[in-house]
Amino acid sequence: MAEPGRVQLRRAAAYILFGLILLIGLALIWADAQPLLGPGGTDPTNADIKDSARSPVLFWCIGWPIVLARRSVPAGVALIWTLGCAMTWVHIAVAFHLGHGWSHQAAWEHTRQAGGYGDGIFVNYAFAVVWLADALWAWATLAPYGGRPRWLNWTVHGFLAFVVVNAAVVFGGPEMRVQFASFFVVTLLLVRYTDRKKRNSPRHGP
Repeated sequence: MAEPGRVQLRRAAAYILFGLILLIGLALIWADAQPLLGPGGTDPTNADIKDSARSPVLFWCIGWPIVLARRSVPAGVALIWTLGCAMTWVHIAVAFHLGHGWSHQAAWEHTRQAGGYGDGIFVNYAFAVVWLADALWAWATLAPYGGRPRWLNWTVHGFLAFVVVNAAVVFGGPEMRVQFASFFVVTLLLVRYTDRKKRNSPRHGP
């Protein structure tokens, strides 16, 4: 009789956690999107642009090591991954609204000045599209997500990781670089500890 009760308790806790993640994510998206309600501009150094980049980086740091390592993606992780993707699109919109006057040419020029290669802007566009496709994949096929070809999985997540790290180094200030590195390392260690604990659990024995 105790086992069904524990199952129900875990299920209730999962629903509560799912709801909290959703509320926090939506609150961050709403906060990051506020500049879109005001007048636009052409200042790529606007502080609101950098602020809007923190949320997607945070959610990427949480979700990326898990979705890369797991054979299946739990709904809660898929939600984190999707919210991070949505935050990325909001960040891009804020950057174009406040920093580039919705001009692709201005964005290209800023990318050239910051990174030395203007066509790097197309990498940013590809990053948003690839993350969106991957998030949709996670929801459409929750169980087989990690069962896709290994080369495809590493190509997708390697590309996303390359862009995030590059953006943190090139466009982020010293504070964001430290925050990114610290949180990412802590997340990797937690995921490694969790996976090791699961492998050593009697449930996962032969």
